[in-house]
Amino acid sequence: MLMKFLEQNTETLVRVFTGNMLSTNRGFNYYVDWANVDGYREFMVEIHAMDVLIGCKDDAAFEARFMDLVSKLPGVVLLFPFLFGLAKGDRERLYRGKDSLTVIQDNLDDADHLTYSFSRKMPPPRGEALKEYYDFFVRMGLKHLYQDIMEKSTQDYIAGVLVGMDSNGRKNRGGAAFELACQPLFEKACARRRGLALLIQRQFKSLRDYGFAVSDDIANRKADFILLDAARRKAVNFEVNFFNGTGSKPEEIIDSYINRQRDLEADGIGFALVTDGKCWQTASNQLAKGFRYMRFLLNFYMLKHGMLEEIIDDVFGTGDD
Repeated sequence: MLMKFLEQNTETLVRVFTGNMLSTNRGFNYYVDWANVDGYREFMVEIHAMDVLIGCKDDAAFEARFMDLVSKLPGVVLLFPFLFGLAKGDRERLYRGKDSLTVIQDNLDDADHLTYSFSRKMPPPRGEALKEYYDFFVRMGLKHLYQDIMEKSTQDYIAGVLVGMDSNGRKNRGGAAFELACQPLFEKACARRRGLALLIQRQFKSLRDYGFAVSDDIANRKADFILLDAARRKAVNFEVNFFNGTGSKPEEIIDSYINRQRDLEADGIGFALVTDGKCWQTASNQLAKGFRYMRFLLNFYMLKHGMLEEIIDDVFGTGDD
């Protein structure tokens, strides 16, 4: 039988919290964001067409195949940034025509730099432009890739490149790792409850669209998660943080979120803090303060084992109302 967390006293809640803390904030969705890896799907025709270049060892035949391919299917040029691992943001700027790809040259008789367009709106390369893109393909090392490295599939190669790039981008997800780990629990809870919606990384002023009188004091603050029942005009903000210990001051953390709760409740918005990590191992006094002054304080274990549903029932009603 699940514990009824909201019925427990402060001493019990501190004991449950400190006895069930996480040693990591990383869930499965921390390691690869597959939405980033799937970014090539719109180019499937062009991707399969480029397989004609794989393993073509004869240089003259390779050039002829390249020229024929790009002449008949100019969109393959848009794949080049995938092939040499250009970051997603940089790729999108090229595609929108906001940037061009500029490459410097060190040969004395050459121009200092060359510029290549990869805009979706650029005209199909013909004549000298086609030769320039072939020169780009050769000098960027992509000809070598197709002749000597790639064996079977452009699609498999691109997928591998994108997985590698995304894993390298984990540092950008580090601060949000605990949010990523908690997000599926909020999503499942909303799926179970009719009328309950989940807002992620939204400013509180977005609640004005649902009839909330959000004050200017909190309007521009961003919430990690907001559970919202627009019909009942009720909402609760869940802030999610993982503190490993270094540089974390439990007293400042608790006081800050007590103030956050006060500001939100003044505008009729509930508040819950989900926190975890080594910071709390020796901070039982601060946890006790948090449980006394905060309506909803919990860690991942408590979130997962029933307290999220208790909070939803408390804020929005049991679902039978």
